[in-house]
Order: sequence, then C-alpha cells, then structure tokens
Amino acid sequence: MTAPKVLDLLLLPLILGCATPAGVAQTSAPSRAPDAFQPIRFGDPEELAYDEPFFPGARYDAALRTPDSILGQRHGTRLAHHAEILACFRAWAGSSKRIRVETFARTHEGRELVWAAISSPANLAKLDSIRADLARLADPRELSEAEAQRILAGPAVAWMGYSIHGDELSGSDAAVALGYHLVASQDADVAKLLDELVIVIDPCLNPDGRERIVGMVEQSAGLTPNLDYASMHRGRWPYGRGNHYLFDMNRDWMAGTQPETRGRWQAVLSFHPQLFVDAHEMGSDDTFLFYPQAKPHNPQLPATQSKWQERFGADAARAFDAQGWAFYTREWADAWGPFYSDSWADLTGATGILYEQASTSGFPLARPSGRILTYREAVHHQLTASWANLGTLRTQRAEILGDYLANGRANVAAETPGNERMLVVRPNGNLRREEELLRTLLSQGIEVRRAEAEFEARNVEHAEGAKNESARFPAGSWLVTARQPARQMVRSFLDFDVRYDKDALREEREELERKSRSKAYDVTSWSLPHALDLDAAWVDASEVQSSPIPASVLPRSALAANLPEPAPVAWIVDATNDDALAFAARALELELAVHWADEAFTAGGRRFARGSLLVRCSENEGSAQAVWDKVRAAALAARVEPVAAPSGRAPDAEQADLGGQHFHLLARPRVALLANSPVSTDAYGHLWHHLDQRVGVPFSILDAENLGDYDLRRFNVLVLPPSSGLGDLLEPMKDSLVSWIEGGGTLIACGSSAAGLTKGRLGLSQVVLRADALEDLASFKRDAEREHAAREIEIDEAAVWNGPVAEEADEGEKADGKEKDEKDGESDPKDKKPEADVEAYARRFAPQGVTLRALTDPEAWITSGIDEVLPVLVSGSDVFLAKQPVTTAVRLDQAGALRLAGLLWPEARERLANSSWLTVERKGHGQIVLFAAQPAFRGYHLASARLFANAVVLGPGLGADQPLGW
Repeated sequence: MTAPKVLDLLLLPLILGCATPAGVAQTSAPSRAPDAFQPIRFGDPEELAYDEPFFPGARYDAALRTPDSILGQRHGTRLAHHAEILACFRAWAGSSKRIRVETFARTHEGRELVWAAISSPANLAKLDSIRADLARLADPRELSEAEAQRILAGPAVAWMGYSIHGDELSGSDAAVALGYHLVASQDADVAKLLDELVIVIDPCLNPDGRERIVGMVEQSAGLTPNLDYASMHRGRWPYGRGNHYLFDMNRDWMAGTQPETRGRWQAVLSFHPQLFVDAHEMGSDDTFLFYPQAKPHNPQLPATQSKWQERFGADAARAFDAQGWAFYTREWADAWGPFYSDSWADLTGATGILYEQASTSGFPLARPSGRILTYREAVHHQLTASWANLGTLRTQRAEILGDYLANGRANVAAETPGNERMLVVRPNGNLRREEELLRTLLSQGIEVRRAEAEFEARNVEHAEGAKNESARFPAGSWLVTARQPARQMVRSFLDFDVRYDKDALREEREELERKSRSKAYDVTSWSLPHALDLDAAWVDASEVQSSPIPASVLPRSALAANLPEPAPVAWIVDATNDDALAFAARALELELAVHWADEAFTAGGRRFARGSLLVRCSENEGSAQAVWDKVRAAALAARVEPVAAPSGRAPDAEQADLGGQHFHLLARPRVALLANSPVSTDAYGHLWHHLDQRVGVPFSILDAENLGDYDLRRFNVLVLPPSSGLGDLLEPMKDSLVSWIEGGGTLIACGSSAAGLTKGRLGLSQVVLRADALEDLASFKRDAEREHAAREIEIDEAAVWNGPVAEEADEGEKADGKEKDEKDGESDPKDKKPEADVEAYARRFAPQGVTLRALTDPEAWITSGIDEVLPVLVSGSDVFLAKQPVTTAVRLDQAGALRLAGLLWPEARERLANSSWLTVERKGHGQIVLFAAQPAFRGYHLASARLFANAVVLGPGLGADQPLGW
C-alpha cells in the first residue's frame, strides 16, 4: 500500500492517546495478553507497511540469499547495522561471479570500509586492466589515438557512495537493495547494464557515525509508534552526522584529515569513475533534491559538468514523475566549494551527483501535509535515483567517456588557461605543516617536484598578497605545476583567491539586500597554503632543475637510545615546528621540567626561535641518561628531534644563557573540554581531534548541561568550543568561574562561546562586541591605530628635543570657530543615521567564511611559532574589540590590506578592520583567552590551530600562575 494520510490512519487515536472509535478495528499495535512479553520491533510498524516493490516484475537468482533473509526483516523496513550491510555484500561475493568486495580502509573505531565492484563476469575478470585503461584517459600524456579509441569502446565506471553523514541513513539501505538487484537479477536489462558498466558501491561511507545514531534510535524505540520528526526517538547530541571525532566528512575531501577520506581517495582514484553519486538526507519536512547544482560554480569544474548534470537530472526527474514523487533541483546546493564529495569527484573529471532525501531516522514520520513517510519509502527514493543515474550512464556511455578524455587532455595541454603557472613552496622548518601539505597533495595523485638548485621565477604572487616581477627561491623548494593530470585539483585547492563572477556577486547582493540572508552554502575561501600559513607563491612556470617527490611522506630520522658523549647540559626543541607543542605536552606528562624561551637564542651552534623548549638536565631527577630516556620518549611520540646543548653559555653577550630568566617554567596542563548540547558538534570535534591526535594532551570531557556539578579545581584549563546559548548555562555559576580563573585557571573560549563571555553579555571578559560598543568605537579605533604605529617606530628627533611644531588652523575653521576631528572620523550626528541602524544594516553582510590578513603580537607568549602576518578564517557577524589591559595577540589588519580570499563585502570589511581575533586577558592568577573564530577549523587550519595548542599547553605556566609546591 502507499503511505497513508495521518487523518486516515486508523492507529492515530492510539498514538494521540485517544480511545479507538467504536466499530473500528485497532491496528496500532499487535494485541497481547496483559502479562505477555513482546520485544520491540525496530523500524516501520507492520500496520504502516510500504509495500511497493523496488523493482516490479524483477526475477532473481534463487541461489543468492535475499537481503530479507540476511537481515531477518523485510529489507528497508528497519535500519541495517554496518556489520549486516557488510554481511550482505560478502554473502553475495561468496556466491556470484558478478561481484568483488575489497576492504580499502578502516575507521577510527576499527570498522571496515569496503567497495563492492559489480559487473559482468567477463568485466570483473579483467577489472584491473579496465582500471588501468581508464587511468590512461585521466592522464593521456602517453596515450595514442588508437589506444584511446579502444578504451572508449570499453565500459564506464560509476562510484555509488551512500550515507557519508552517518545519521542520513536511507542511503546505505538503498545500497544493499541496489547491490542485490545488480547481482541477483536475471533480467536482460540488468545483464546489458553490467556488460557496459562497472558499478562500484561504497555502501556505508561513515560506519562509526551510523552505528552511533542507530544505537541511539534503537535505545529510544518503543512498542507504540511515534511520528514526531523532532522527538528524541530520532537521536540526540552528538547524533551521527560526523565520524568518531564528529568531523563532517563531506567537507573533508580536499584536506583529507580523516582516515576514511584518505582511504577513499586511493580507492576512488584507482577506478577513475565517470559518475560519482553521493546519497544524503536533509530536513524531515522536505522532499528530494538532486542535481543540477545551484550557482555559483567553481571555475575549475569540467566544462561539460553542467551538461551532464542536466542530463542525469532529467532522467531522474522522469523516474520520480512516473512514481508521482515530489522533488526539486538547483535551489541551495551550489558548486562553489571543492571540499564536498561530489565537488571533489567533479575535479577528477567525473560527474558528481548529490541526492538529498527527507530524513526519517529509520522510523515513519508525519510530514507537514499530514502524509506519513516510512523508512522503506525513503529507501525506495534513493534507489530510484540511483537506478535512473546508472541508466543514463549506460545510454550515454560513449559520449561521457569521450568528454572524460577531453577533460584529461585539457588538463595537460599547454594552451589551457592557467597552465602556464606553478606554485612554489619554500620550506621554512615547520615540518608538521610541510608534511601535511605533501601528504594531502601526493595522496590525491597531485604531482610535486623538488628544486635541485636555486632558481629565479617571474610574475610572483605571494600568499599574503604581495606581488613582485621576480623572486629567487632556494634549492629544496617544492614545485606544483598547474599543467598536470590533476590540474583542476591543483588550481582549486592551491589558488589563493578564487572569486565569484559578477553574476554570482549580483545574485548574492540581491539576496542580502532584499531578504537579509546569504545564498552562500558554506565558506567562500579554503586555500591550503593559507590554512597552513606556508611560504608559497604562484609564479610563471619555467624550466627548473628538479626531481619528483615520491607519493609518500618522508620519514623522520630515528633517535639514538644512548646518551651522547660528553653529556649535554640541556635538550632543546625548536618552536618553529608545530610538533614542539606535542613534545611539551608529553614531556610534562612524564614529569619533566620544561622551560619556554621568551626570545630567540643560540646554543650548540644553532639558532632557535622564540618559544623553543628547554629541558635542563640539572633540574630533572635522575641521571643524564634517565633524563634523556624521558626526552627521547616524548620526542618519538611527538616526532621531533631534540638538539643537545653542550654548554649553557651563550655564544655572545647579546644572547641569553640557558640558565637565565628568559626561560620560563611550564606547568602541566590539566585540561577539561566542554561537550554536549548546546555545544556545536563539529566544532567540538575539531578541537577534540586536535588535542587528541595532533597534540596528544590528556583531557577530560565535561557535560555542558551539568558543568556546575564538577569540581573545577581539578583542572587548570577549561575549553569552551563554539556553542549557541552557552551563556544561559554559565550564568548561575559565573561567580565560581571567576574564582576558578582568579585562582590560576585558563579559560579558553572560541567563536560564539567567546562572544557570550564579553562585556556586553555574560561579562566575564572586558572584551566587547562591536554591536555592544557603538558609542565607543572611536576609542577602540585610536587604540588599534597606536598599536599599528608601534610596529614600525619612527623617531622625530626634532620633536623630542625641541617640542612639536604648532599647526595653523585653516581659514574655514577660523571662520566658524570649529575644528574637525578627522582622526576620530566623527561627524555631525544629524548628517548620518543612528549608529545602531547602521550597524544592524551592516551585519547582514557578515562573511560566510573568508580568509583575512591578521597581524600577530610578537611579544605575546601565545603567538610563539607564528609568523607576524597570519591568514585567519572569519565567519559571522560578531566583531571583537579590545584595548589595554587586554592583550590583542592577533588583530585583523587595516581595511585596505584585510582581504586575502573569499567574499568580503565593503560593509563587512569596514566592521572587521582592526578588530581583535585573539585576545589574552589577565584575571587574578589566571586568564581568559578568546578566539573570535574556530581556531582548528575542519582539522586542516593548522596555523591558527597552533595558537589553540599554545593556549592549552603553554597557558597554565605562562599566562597564569600555578601555586608552587613545597
């Protein structure tokens, strides 16, 4: 039967707690004796059965087990666990020559990620050669025309990916239905499809997230159906969208910070698919979305992408119309960011297609119209879209393969616009970030070479915005030419400033002006060189003596187990490398006394940066060998190489001796990280991942809803991830928080949580939001201008010795007796709108994720290991303002130099210029650290994440005072 209307549903009275009408049979739940036990039946109740067959009239091989027999319930009527999904595909692989299943990676929790290649037995027998042939289309540099024609006559490949968001569940069950139909069907149309296509099913892209939400749903289930889309029956914080660390893996495809993504890169690229499907779910009150995409479109997308999305979409529309199902296209899923699953696939030359099905979370729900949507019907929608897309790929196979080859040829052609450029990265000693870039590029098949000798390049555009006619680069620099098979990835990932075209700008402005909302679906900037703050530049490509870097990250050298002779007086870890923080965290856990240098110094003939770490042998218990054993253990875990200092004496009188007051003792951080509602799940996950995987510092997770129940004296660091409404939870314990901070605690708040602590809100900090300081903007502006002026001190000796020269007022000022205060930018209030109105209007133009130029305080302890110019990500309408005694450790630059990448309207530029991005505020023996944005955004913004690691690891000993033991 089709899904009924709620008002026509006979079980409705029971659901609402009403008596069953007289004369109507009760069908809401099976009848049972008062004392009889009945286990809960998960999924769609039998009385709400959606009976439409997925493939009407299909004939199946009886020798193959059905999904129903493996799952123990009609397939699609309940959520299949990840292990059950794998059991289905493995059962078929053991009985059919149409399918081959392989494990390609494992999740953080150890679950298998598999692909199932399904095709005719003849195609599967030569699968490796088919993959090799398609690789030659993707890289046609050595491909002859005869070979090209042979390959174009062969099969095309579809990669069918399901449920990368773990709580968008119907996709994975559709994958099971699709797999069974392809493997077991005895129909001629399926046999023809398998002759012409290789279909690779990736049935569950996020097993850890899926199992989290399935557990929640099953634990909340009951005998009585619940049709409320918002009920906790359908999950709770942190749901299942993200993986183990709550990363949104649909936004991880460019940077690949997670093992699921890195494994999938290799798997997908080994098949070189022409179609890439990415099946999702969306809000429960919606219908079904598929492509074509909305504007704007990334300029690096294949020229034929729109054409093929139109054709795939048209065929899917006909399939949905035949069923009478509602759907739509183009309305909100744009083609701008390169970090989504389908966008990434587009950049490989495939046609990426997104599905968005209204979510049910595995149980039926009532739609706004009153119609009931069952889980099995949602699965049917996903399956129908998949089948329609496979049909299009088969019928259009020859033309699609031809366009795939044409795209590959354009990538390596000299005449392709932009192919005359090359990215040069000058290594600067930060091995963590350099290795991160190499891993990211090489793992995606992007070719990187190393310069063997110094060279000169022309037409130089630096990452921080400067331009030069020419520049010299040293031997060892990395070279990434645009002209290569992965050209579209190279330009999209590594270009500094990808811009909207004029039409897209106009449409975005119209939306903001008329509806006070943005059309931007996600961040508008993402450049890897900016996120890693690398010394990078785009230059004209030229002949440079170079060698290829192999597709692996270079290993670090091993550390000797025995102490060198003579025994050193200290061990030093340079702060230039981000992994120095990981060393400090582990060394402090091993109870080593670790000191931090407040200025650069020289020891053992080597120069060390400010913030470098010193372990003095004399201040640690045990023999020199025992100290080295601990230093070595911490260094191996952190992947750094400590340098032995043979003497504590500085090489000259201008530098600090190793035993002096320029070295400050660190305190072991005892860290608490706030979690649970109302904390942002993915922002929490980014910080969690950074502390656990990058820094390796132990921490406790505290429940935000019960924060007052904890004894905060056990911690000296408390991290508040971005959250909505956290101030309301903190208000009752404000006094105890103040006491904890003043007793030596370091409170670190990010983004919206930081905004909630400001002077105009909860009031824990003296930092204020612009919206709460409109009457004092001139004062903050003067403070910022003085700080900028202090960066380059110029001495007017005449003014020092002789006093200032009197300035004459101009004739106009003399005539009316008034003086203009141009410095403060003040004007007659009658000539302008009230500041609050101006501010309210300007806030609507808040950026949706832009990269801005910021300047760091070179004296602040929290900026050690950071360059003076830092690209930072900024989103939202909150603008932070601070003045002494609050230290602005990172301040956004002046308006003219502010934007590095992304869409920044003039109104937003004016509001954000000179504002505070990172502040440190002393409070008693403790401190408050506020980040205006998420510092470890999506796991790959390692430059700003270094500031967060500094705050956590260095903060208890540098910005705060811990009581001394006795």
